[in-house]
Amino acid sequence: MELKPRHIHIVIKFKSRAASATIDRLAQVIGVEPQYVEKPGRGRYAHDNMLSYLTHAKYADKHQYGPVEVATVRGPDYVGIDAQRRGTWLKGRAHVKKKRVAEDFEDMRERVLQGEITRDQIMLTDDLFDIYSRHTREIDDALSAYGQRRAYRAAAKLRAGEFSTHVVFVHGEAGVGKTRFASEFVATAINAANVHGERWQVYRAATGNPLDDWSGEEVILLDDLRASAMDANDWLLLLDPYNASPAKARYKNKGEVAPRLIVITATIEPVEFFYYARQKGNVDEALDQFIRRLASVVKVFRADDINRYRVQHIGKIEPYEWRQPYRGVSSMYVGARRELTYGPDCAVEHDAEGAVDELLSGLAVRSSDVPLALVEGGAA
Repeated sequence: MELKPRHIHIVIKFKSRAASATIDRLAQVIGVEPQYVEKPGRGRYAHDNMLSYLTHAKYADKHQYGPVEVATVRGPDYVGIDAQRRGTWLKGRAHVKKKRVAEDFEDMRERVLQGEITRDQIMLTDDLFDIYSRHTREIDDALSAYGQRRAYRAAAKLRAGEFSTHVVFVHGEAGVGKTRFASEFVATAINAANVHGERWQVYRAATGNPLDDWSGEEVILLDDLRASAMDANDWLLLLDPYNASPAKARYKNKGEVAPRLIVITATIEPVEFFYYARQKGNVDEALDQFIRRLASVVKVFRADDINRYRVQHIGKIEPYEWRQPYRGVSSMYVGARRELTYGPDCAVEHDAEGAVDELLSGLAVRSSDVPLALVEGGAA
């Protein structure tokens, strides 16, 4: 138990109200500021509670003083009072604990509603989880309410043009480190925002029904999600940088989705990924409509036994032809052909830190209402 700096508690009982002094006068006599002199609470047990606090008898989590450590200046000796009242005071610990738990719950609930406490923090912190276990429904409701408000406010800002969604597609062979890189970029982006007073959080989507548990988080990480996990129209709505749209969930419709950042990881290139996504659902949109929603594409690969990261920024370019790969047992065959007008208009190779910095620079341009640090050479 961490002890507080040395201090003293004094209990003064006057014969009558007429014989008492003002708080300012008492403070002057004692030699302290007036805010350190308090009137007792109302009720017949107010004085008794003050006496019990001299030894912290009702407060098991505070340092326990012996009754002989209390000096009696006038009136009945405190040792005798303690001997008479200690049994009752100890029984009062349960009431004090119950009252404190209630106060802690109200404080925790308010902090959840302000976004100061997350579900992860609750599950990983013993004190917070203890309160949560006693008030599960109320805390869950507060988390849900904060998530809804966060989502609605983000959608309003998106419609007002205060930011646009930054979509990054990370691809590479299995085991090359795509998830590690994506997680590093997400963590850096969140830290950069939080330094400036924001409270960004990340939502890691499940492989099936990816938006079921989304609760307004500013960052969505779609790690190794299959293209068929959502209908083509849902992909188009989710990745639209400038419009907030309702996103389907398995059991209920979510509110408008307007994340700051979406990061997708896959083992195939984005054109092939969205070629397969386009096949699910009744959507007659050109493949270009998927690619143009991407801000940047990162290819993760190994060269000379070290990981390299090729960052490409997407824009409108000269028309080019894409051929669908078909991977046979021993060779690659060409399937469907598509003409596209959106693709990488520039590419730069980096190490992991350099790639994260460049992507963060692009995010800062898209989220210009948040003072993220711009990195020289980055692009939107």
